[in-house]
Amino acid sequence: MLVTVVVLVHVSALSVGTRRSVVRCNHEGASRREVFSAAAAAATTVPSAWGFEDNEMLVAQSVTYLVVPDSSPRLHPSLEPINGGRAIEYLSKGTRGVFLGEHHDASADHAVQAELIRSLSSRRQCCVGLEAVQQRFQPALDLYVDRKISATEMRRRVEWDSRWVWPFERYLPVFEACRATGTKLLALNVDSEDLAKVEVGGYANLERSALNRYVPDGQIFVQFANTTAFREYVRYVIEPSYNAHAQMGILRTTITGQLLDADMPFANFYSGRMLWDSSMANIAADYCRENPTHLFIGLVGADHVKFGCGVPARFALALDVPLPRVKSVLLNPSPFDTSPDIISTSVPPFTLQLRFAEVGAKNTADARQTASPQQSVLPLADLIWLGGVEDA
Repeated sequence: MLVTVVVLVHVSALSVGTRRSVVRCNHEGASRREVFSAAAAAATTVPSAWGFEDNEMLVAQSVTYLVVPDSSPRLHPSLEPINGGRAIEYLSKGTRGVFLGEHHDASADHAVQAELIRSLSSRRQCCVGLEAVQQRFQPALDLYVDRKISATEMRRRVEWDSRWVWPFERYLPVFEACRATGTKLLALNVDSEDLAKVEVGGYANLERSALNRYVPDGQIFVQFANTTAFREYVRYVIEPSYNAHAQMGILRTTITGQLLDADMPFANFYSGRMLWDSSMANIAADYCRENPTHLFIGLVGADHVKFGCGVPARFALALDVPLPRVKSVLLNPSPFDTSPDIISTSVPPFTLQLRFAEVGAKNTADARQTASPQQSVLPLADLIWLGGVEDA
């Protein structure tokens, strides 16, 4: 069967107009690696600006691309191939945090994460943050890295099977890499009991002490969401996620399984998501303030990474560092990861950036989510990383 995949596109539903940059690749049984290779070859790329020397620590069997956004009138984003060694240097040199957007059930993604942890920790002292583990279970992670309990015991103590549920075995390469390199594991996630309260009754339903723990600066929390860039992110990422949950009939229960009388309202769904992202960003920033020379590596779902406004930009703001010092990586993405229609039965376009403002507009407030006030687009990520053994 011949499949047409649109692999590069700029898209926006803003009233300022839409411009699409498209490269179509016709492949019979095309793999993601082949599609991205064709896209990078066909795209108009900029000359490499990186002066890094190739080094020996190549991540095996990986293909890596820089995402090059374009805020010019052409609005033509592109992919620039970059080899594994230079990509490792790009992620480690001068960077405070790296967020690796995963598919929770994908062995390939976790294999790449493990190799990146080994490579990056050979250059700098690192800390690996886990969306998969809730903050109350930090002692179990410490005991595991210190070789005082087994992986099986750690799994039991963090209540993995009831609180996360994604296959534990697929995360084992990550845990083993951290233990082998002595890399700290940091629990990032909101406790389920607290998130459920927000899903039922919004922030007013959560004790003030708990809210302050997850959102230490309420003013920054509000200001972060009060930009054109963020509102476009919500329209493109959060609202479709809510609609997909509704179509699948899973808005009648909270994260703890509490039954609701009606579908969870969008306001509570949105509030829960913002609490989740803020919690992960702030606990990571706290660690980095206490360890200013360390590199933080966040292992979080792709939805929390793509287009930057989930965890990466919040982390930069909480740590008070320029956004270019925080890197985002999408692991083995497909077009569905970049589309608002996440339950489509047809292959959607592959979106490399979201436009949120007029070309040439001054976007000072939106610089919280962008690399500069002159930028009028949100790039999908800094890097796309294809590697590991693809799932069948």
